[in-house]
Amino acid sequence: MFTKITKVFGVLATVAILSLSLMAFTLPDSSVSTLDLQGGPGGRGGNGQGAGSSALGTPLSNTEKDALNQAILEEYGALNLYQSAIAQLGNVYPFSMIVKAEQQHINALTRQLTKYGMPVPANPGLTSSPTFGTLQQACQAGVAAEIADAALYDQLKPVVTHTDILQVFNNLQSASLNSHLPAFQTCQ
Repeated sequence: MFTKITKVFGVLATVAILSLSLMAFTLPDSSVSTLDLQGGPGGRGGNGQGAGSSALGTPLSNTEKDALNQAILEEYGALNLYQSAIAQLGNVYPFSMIVKAEQQHINALTRQLTKYGMPVPANPGLTSSPTFGTLQQACQAGVAAEIADAALYDQLKPVVTHTDILQVFNNLQSASLNSHLPAFQTCQ
């Protein structure tokens, strides 16, 4: 009975993680969707003069540029941590699902950086390789990472005025708090 409940919970949590991750990439308005369909600023159908500006023509401030860079570096850190857990413990749940979601988060931020004509920073890798003796230890690290991720978005959102970037930040924070964090908390 316990095994069936565990399996059902695992399937439901996986569906929730994937659903929230996919929602993180829904763009907020048609002007942004039109921009993306045109290949971004200067892309197919563009006039080449839009690099560095939003659909409304407002360029990013240096603070907003820094916020995008901080966000992608945070997501790289989570991805690297979860890949390390998989390398040590095998392709175990919830890491097997959340690592895919983290790559989607990076992809969403990469699209924003590209749209605004910014370079995409390289993944710096882990500064130190954590060692996990048990799944529970790895899950505790996942809890800490998701709490830090959500806290960072609380710091970044107030300095961002572009609604498309705010939407991505809100969606990524929601995925961390409402999907990834509960999955790591329940695997402890």
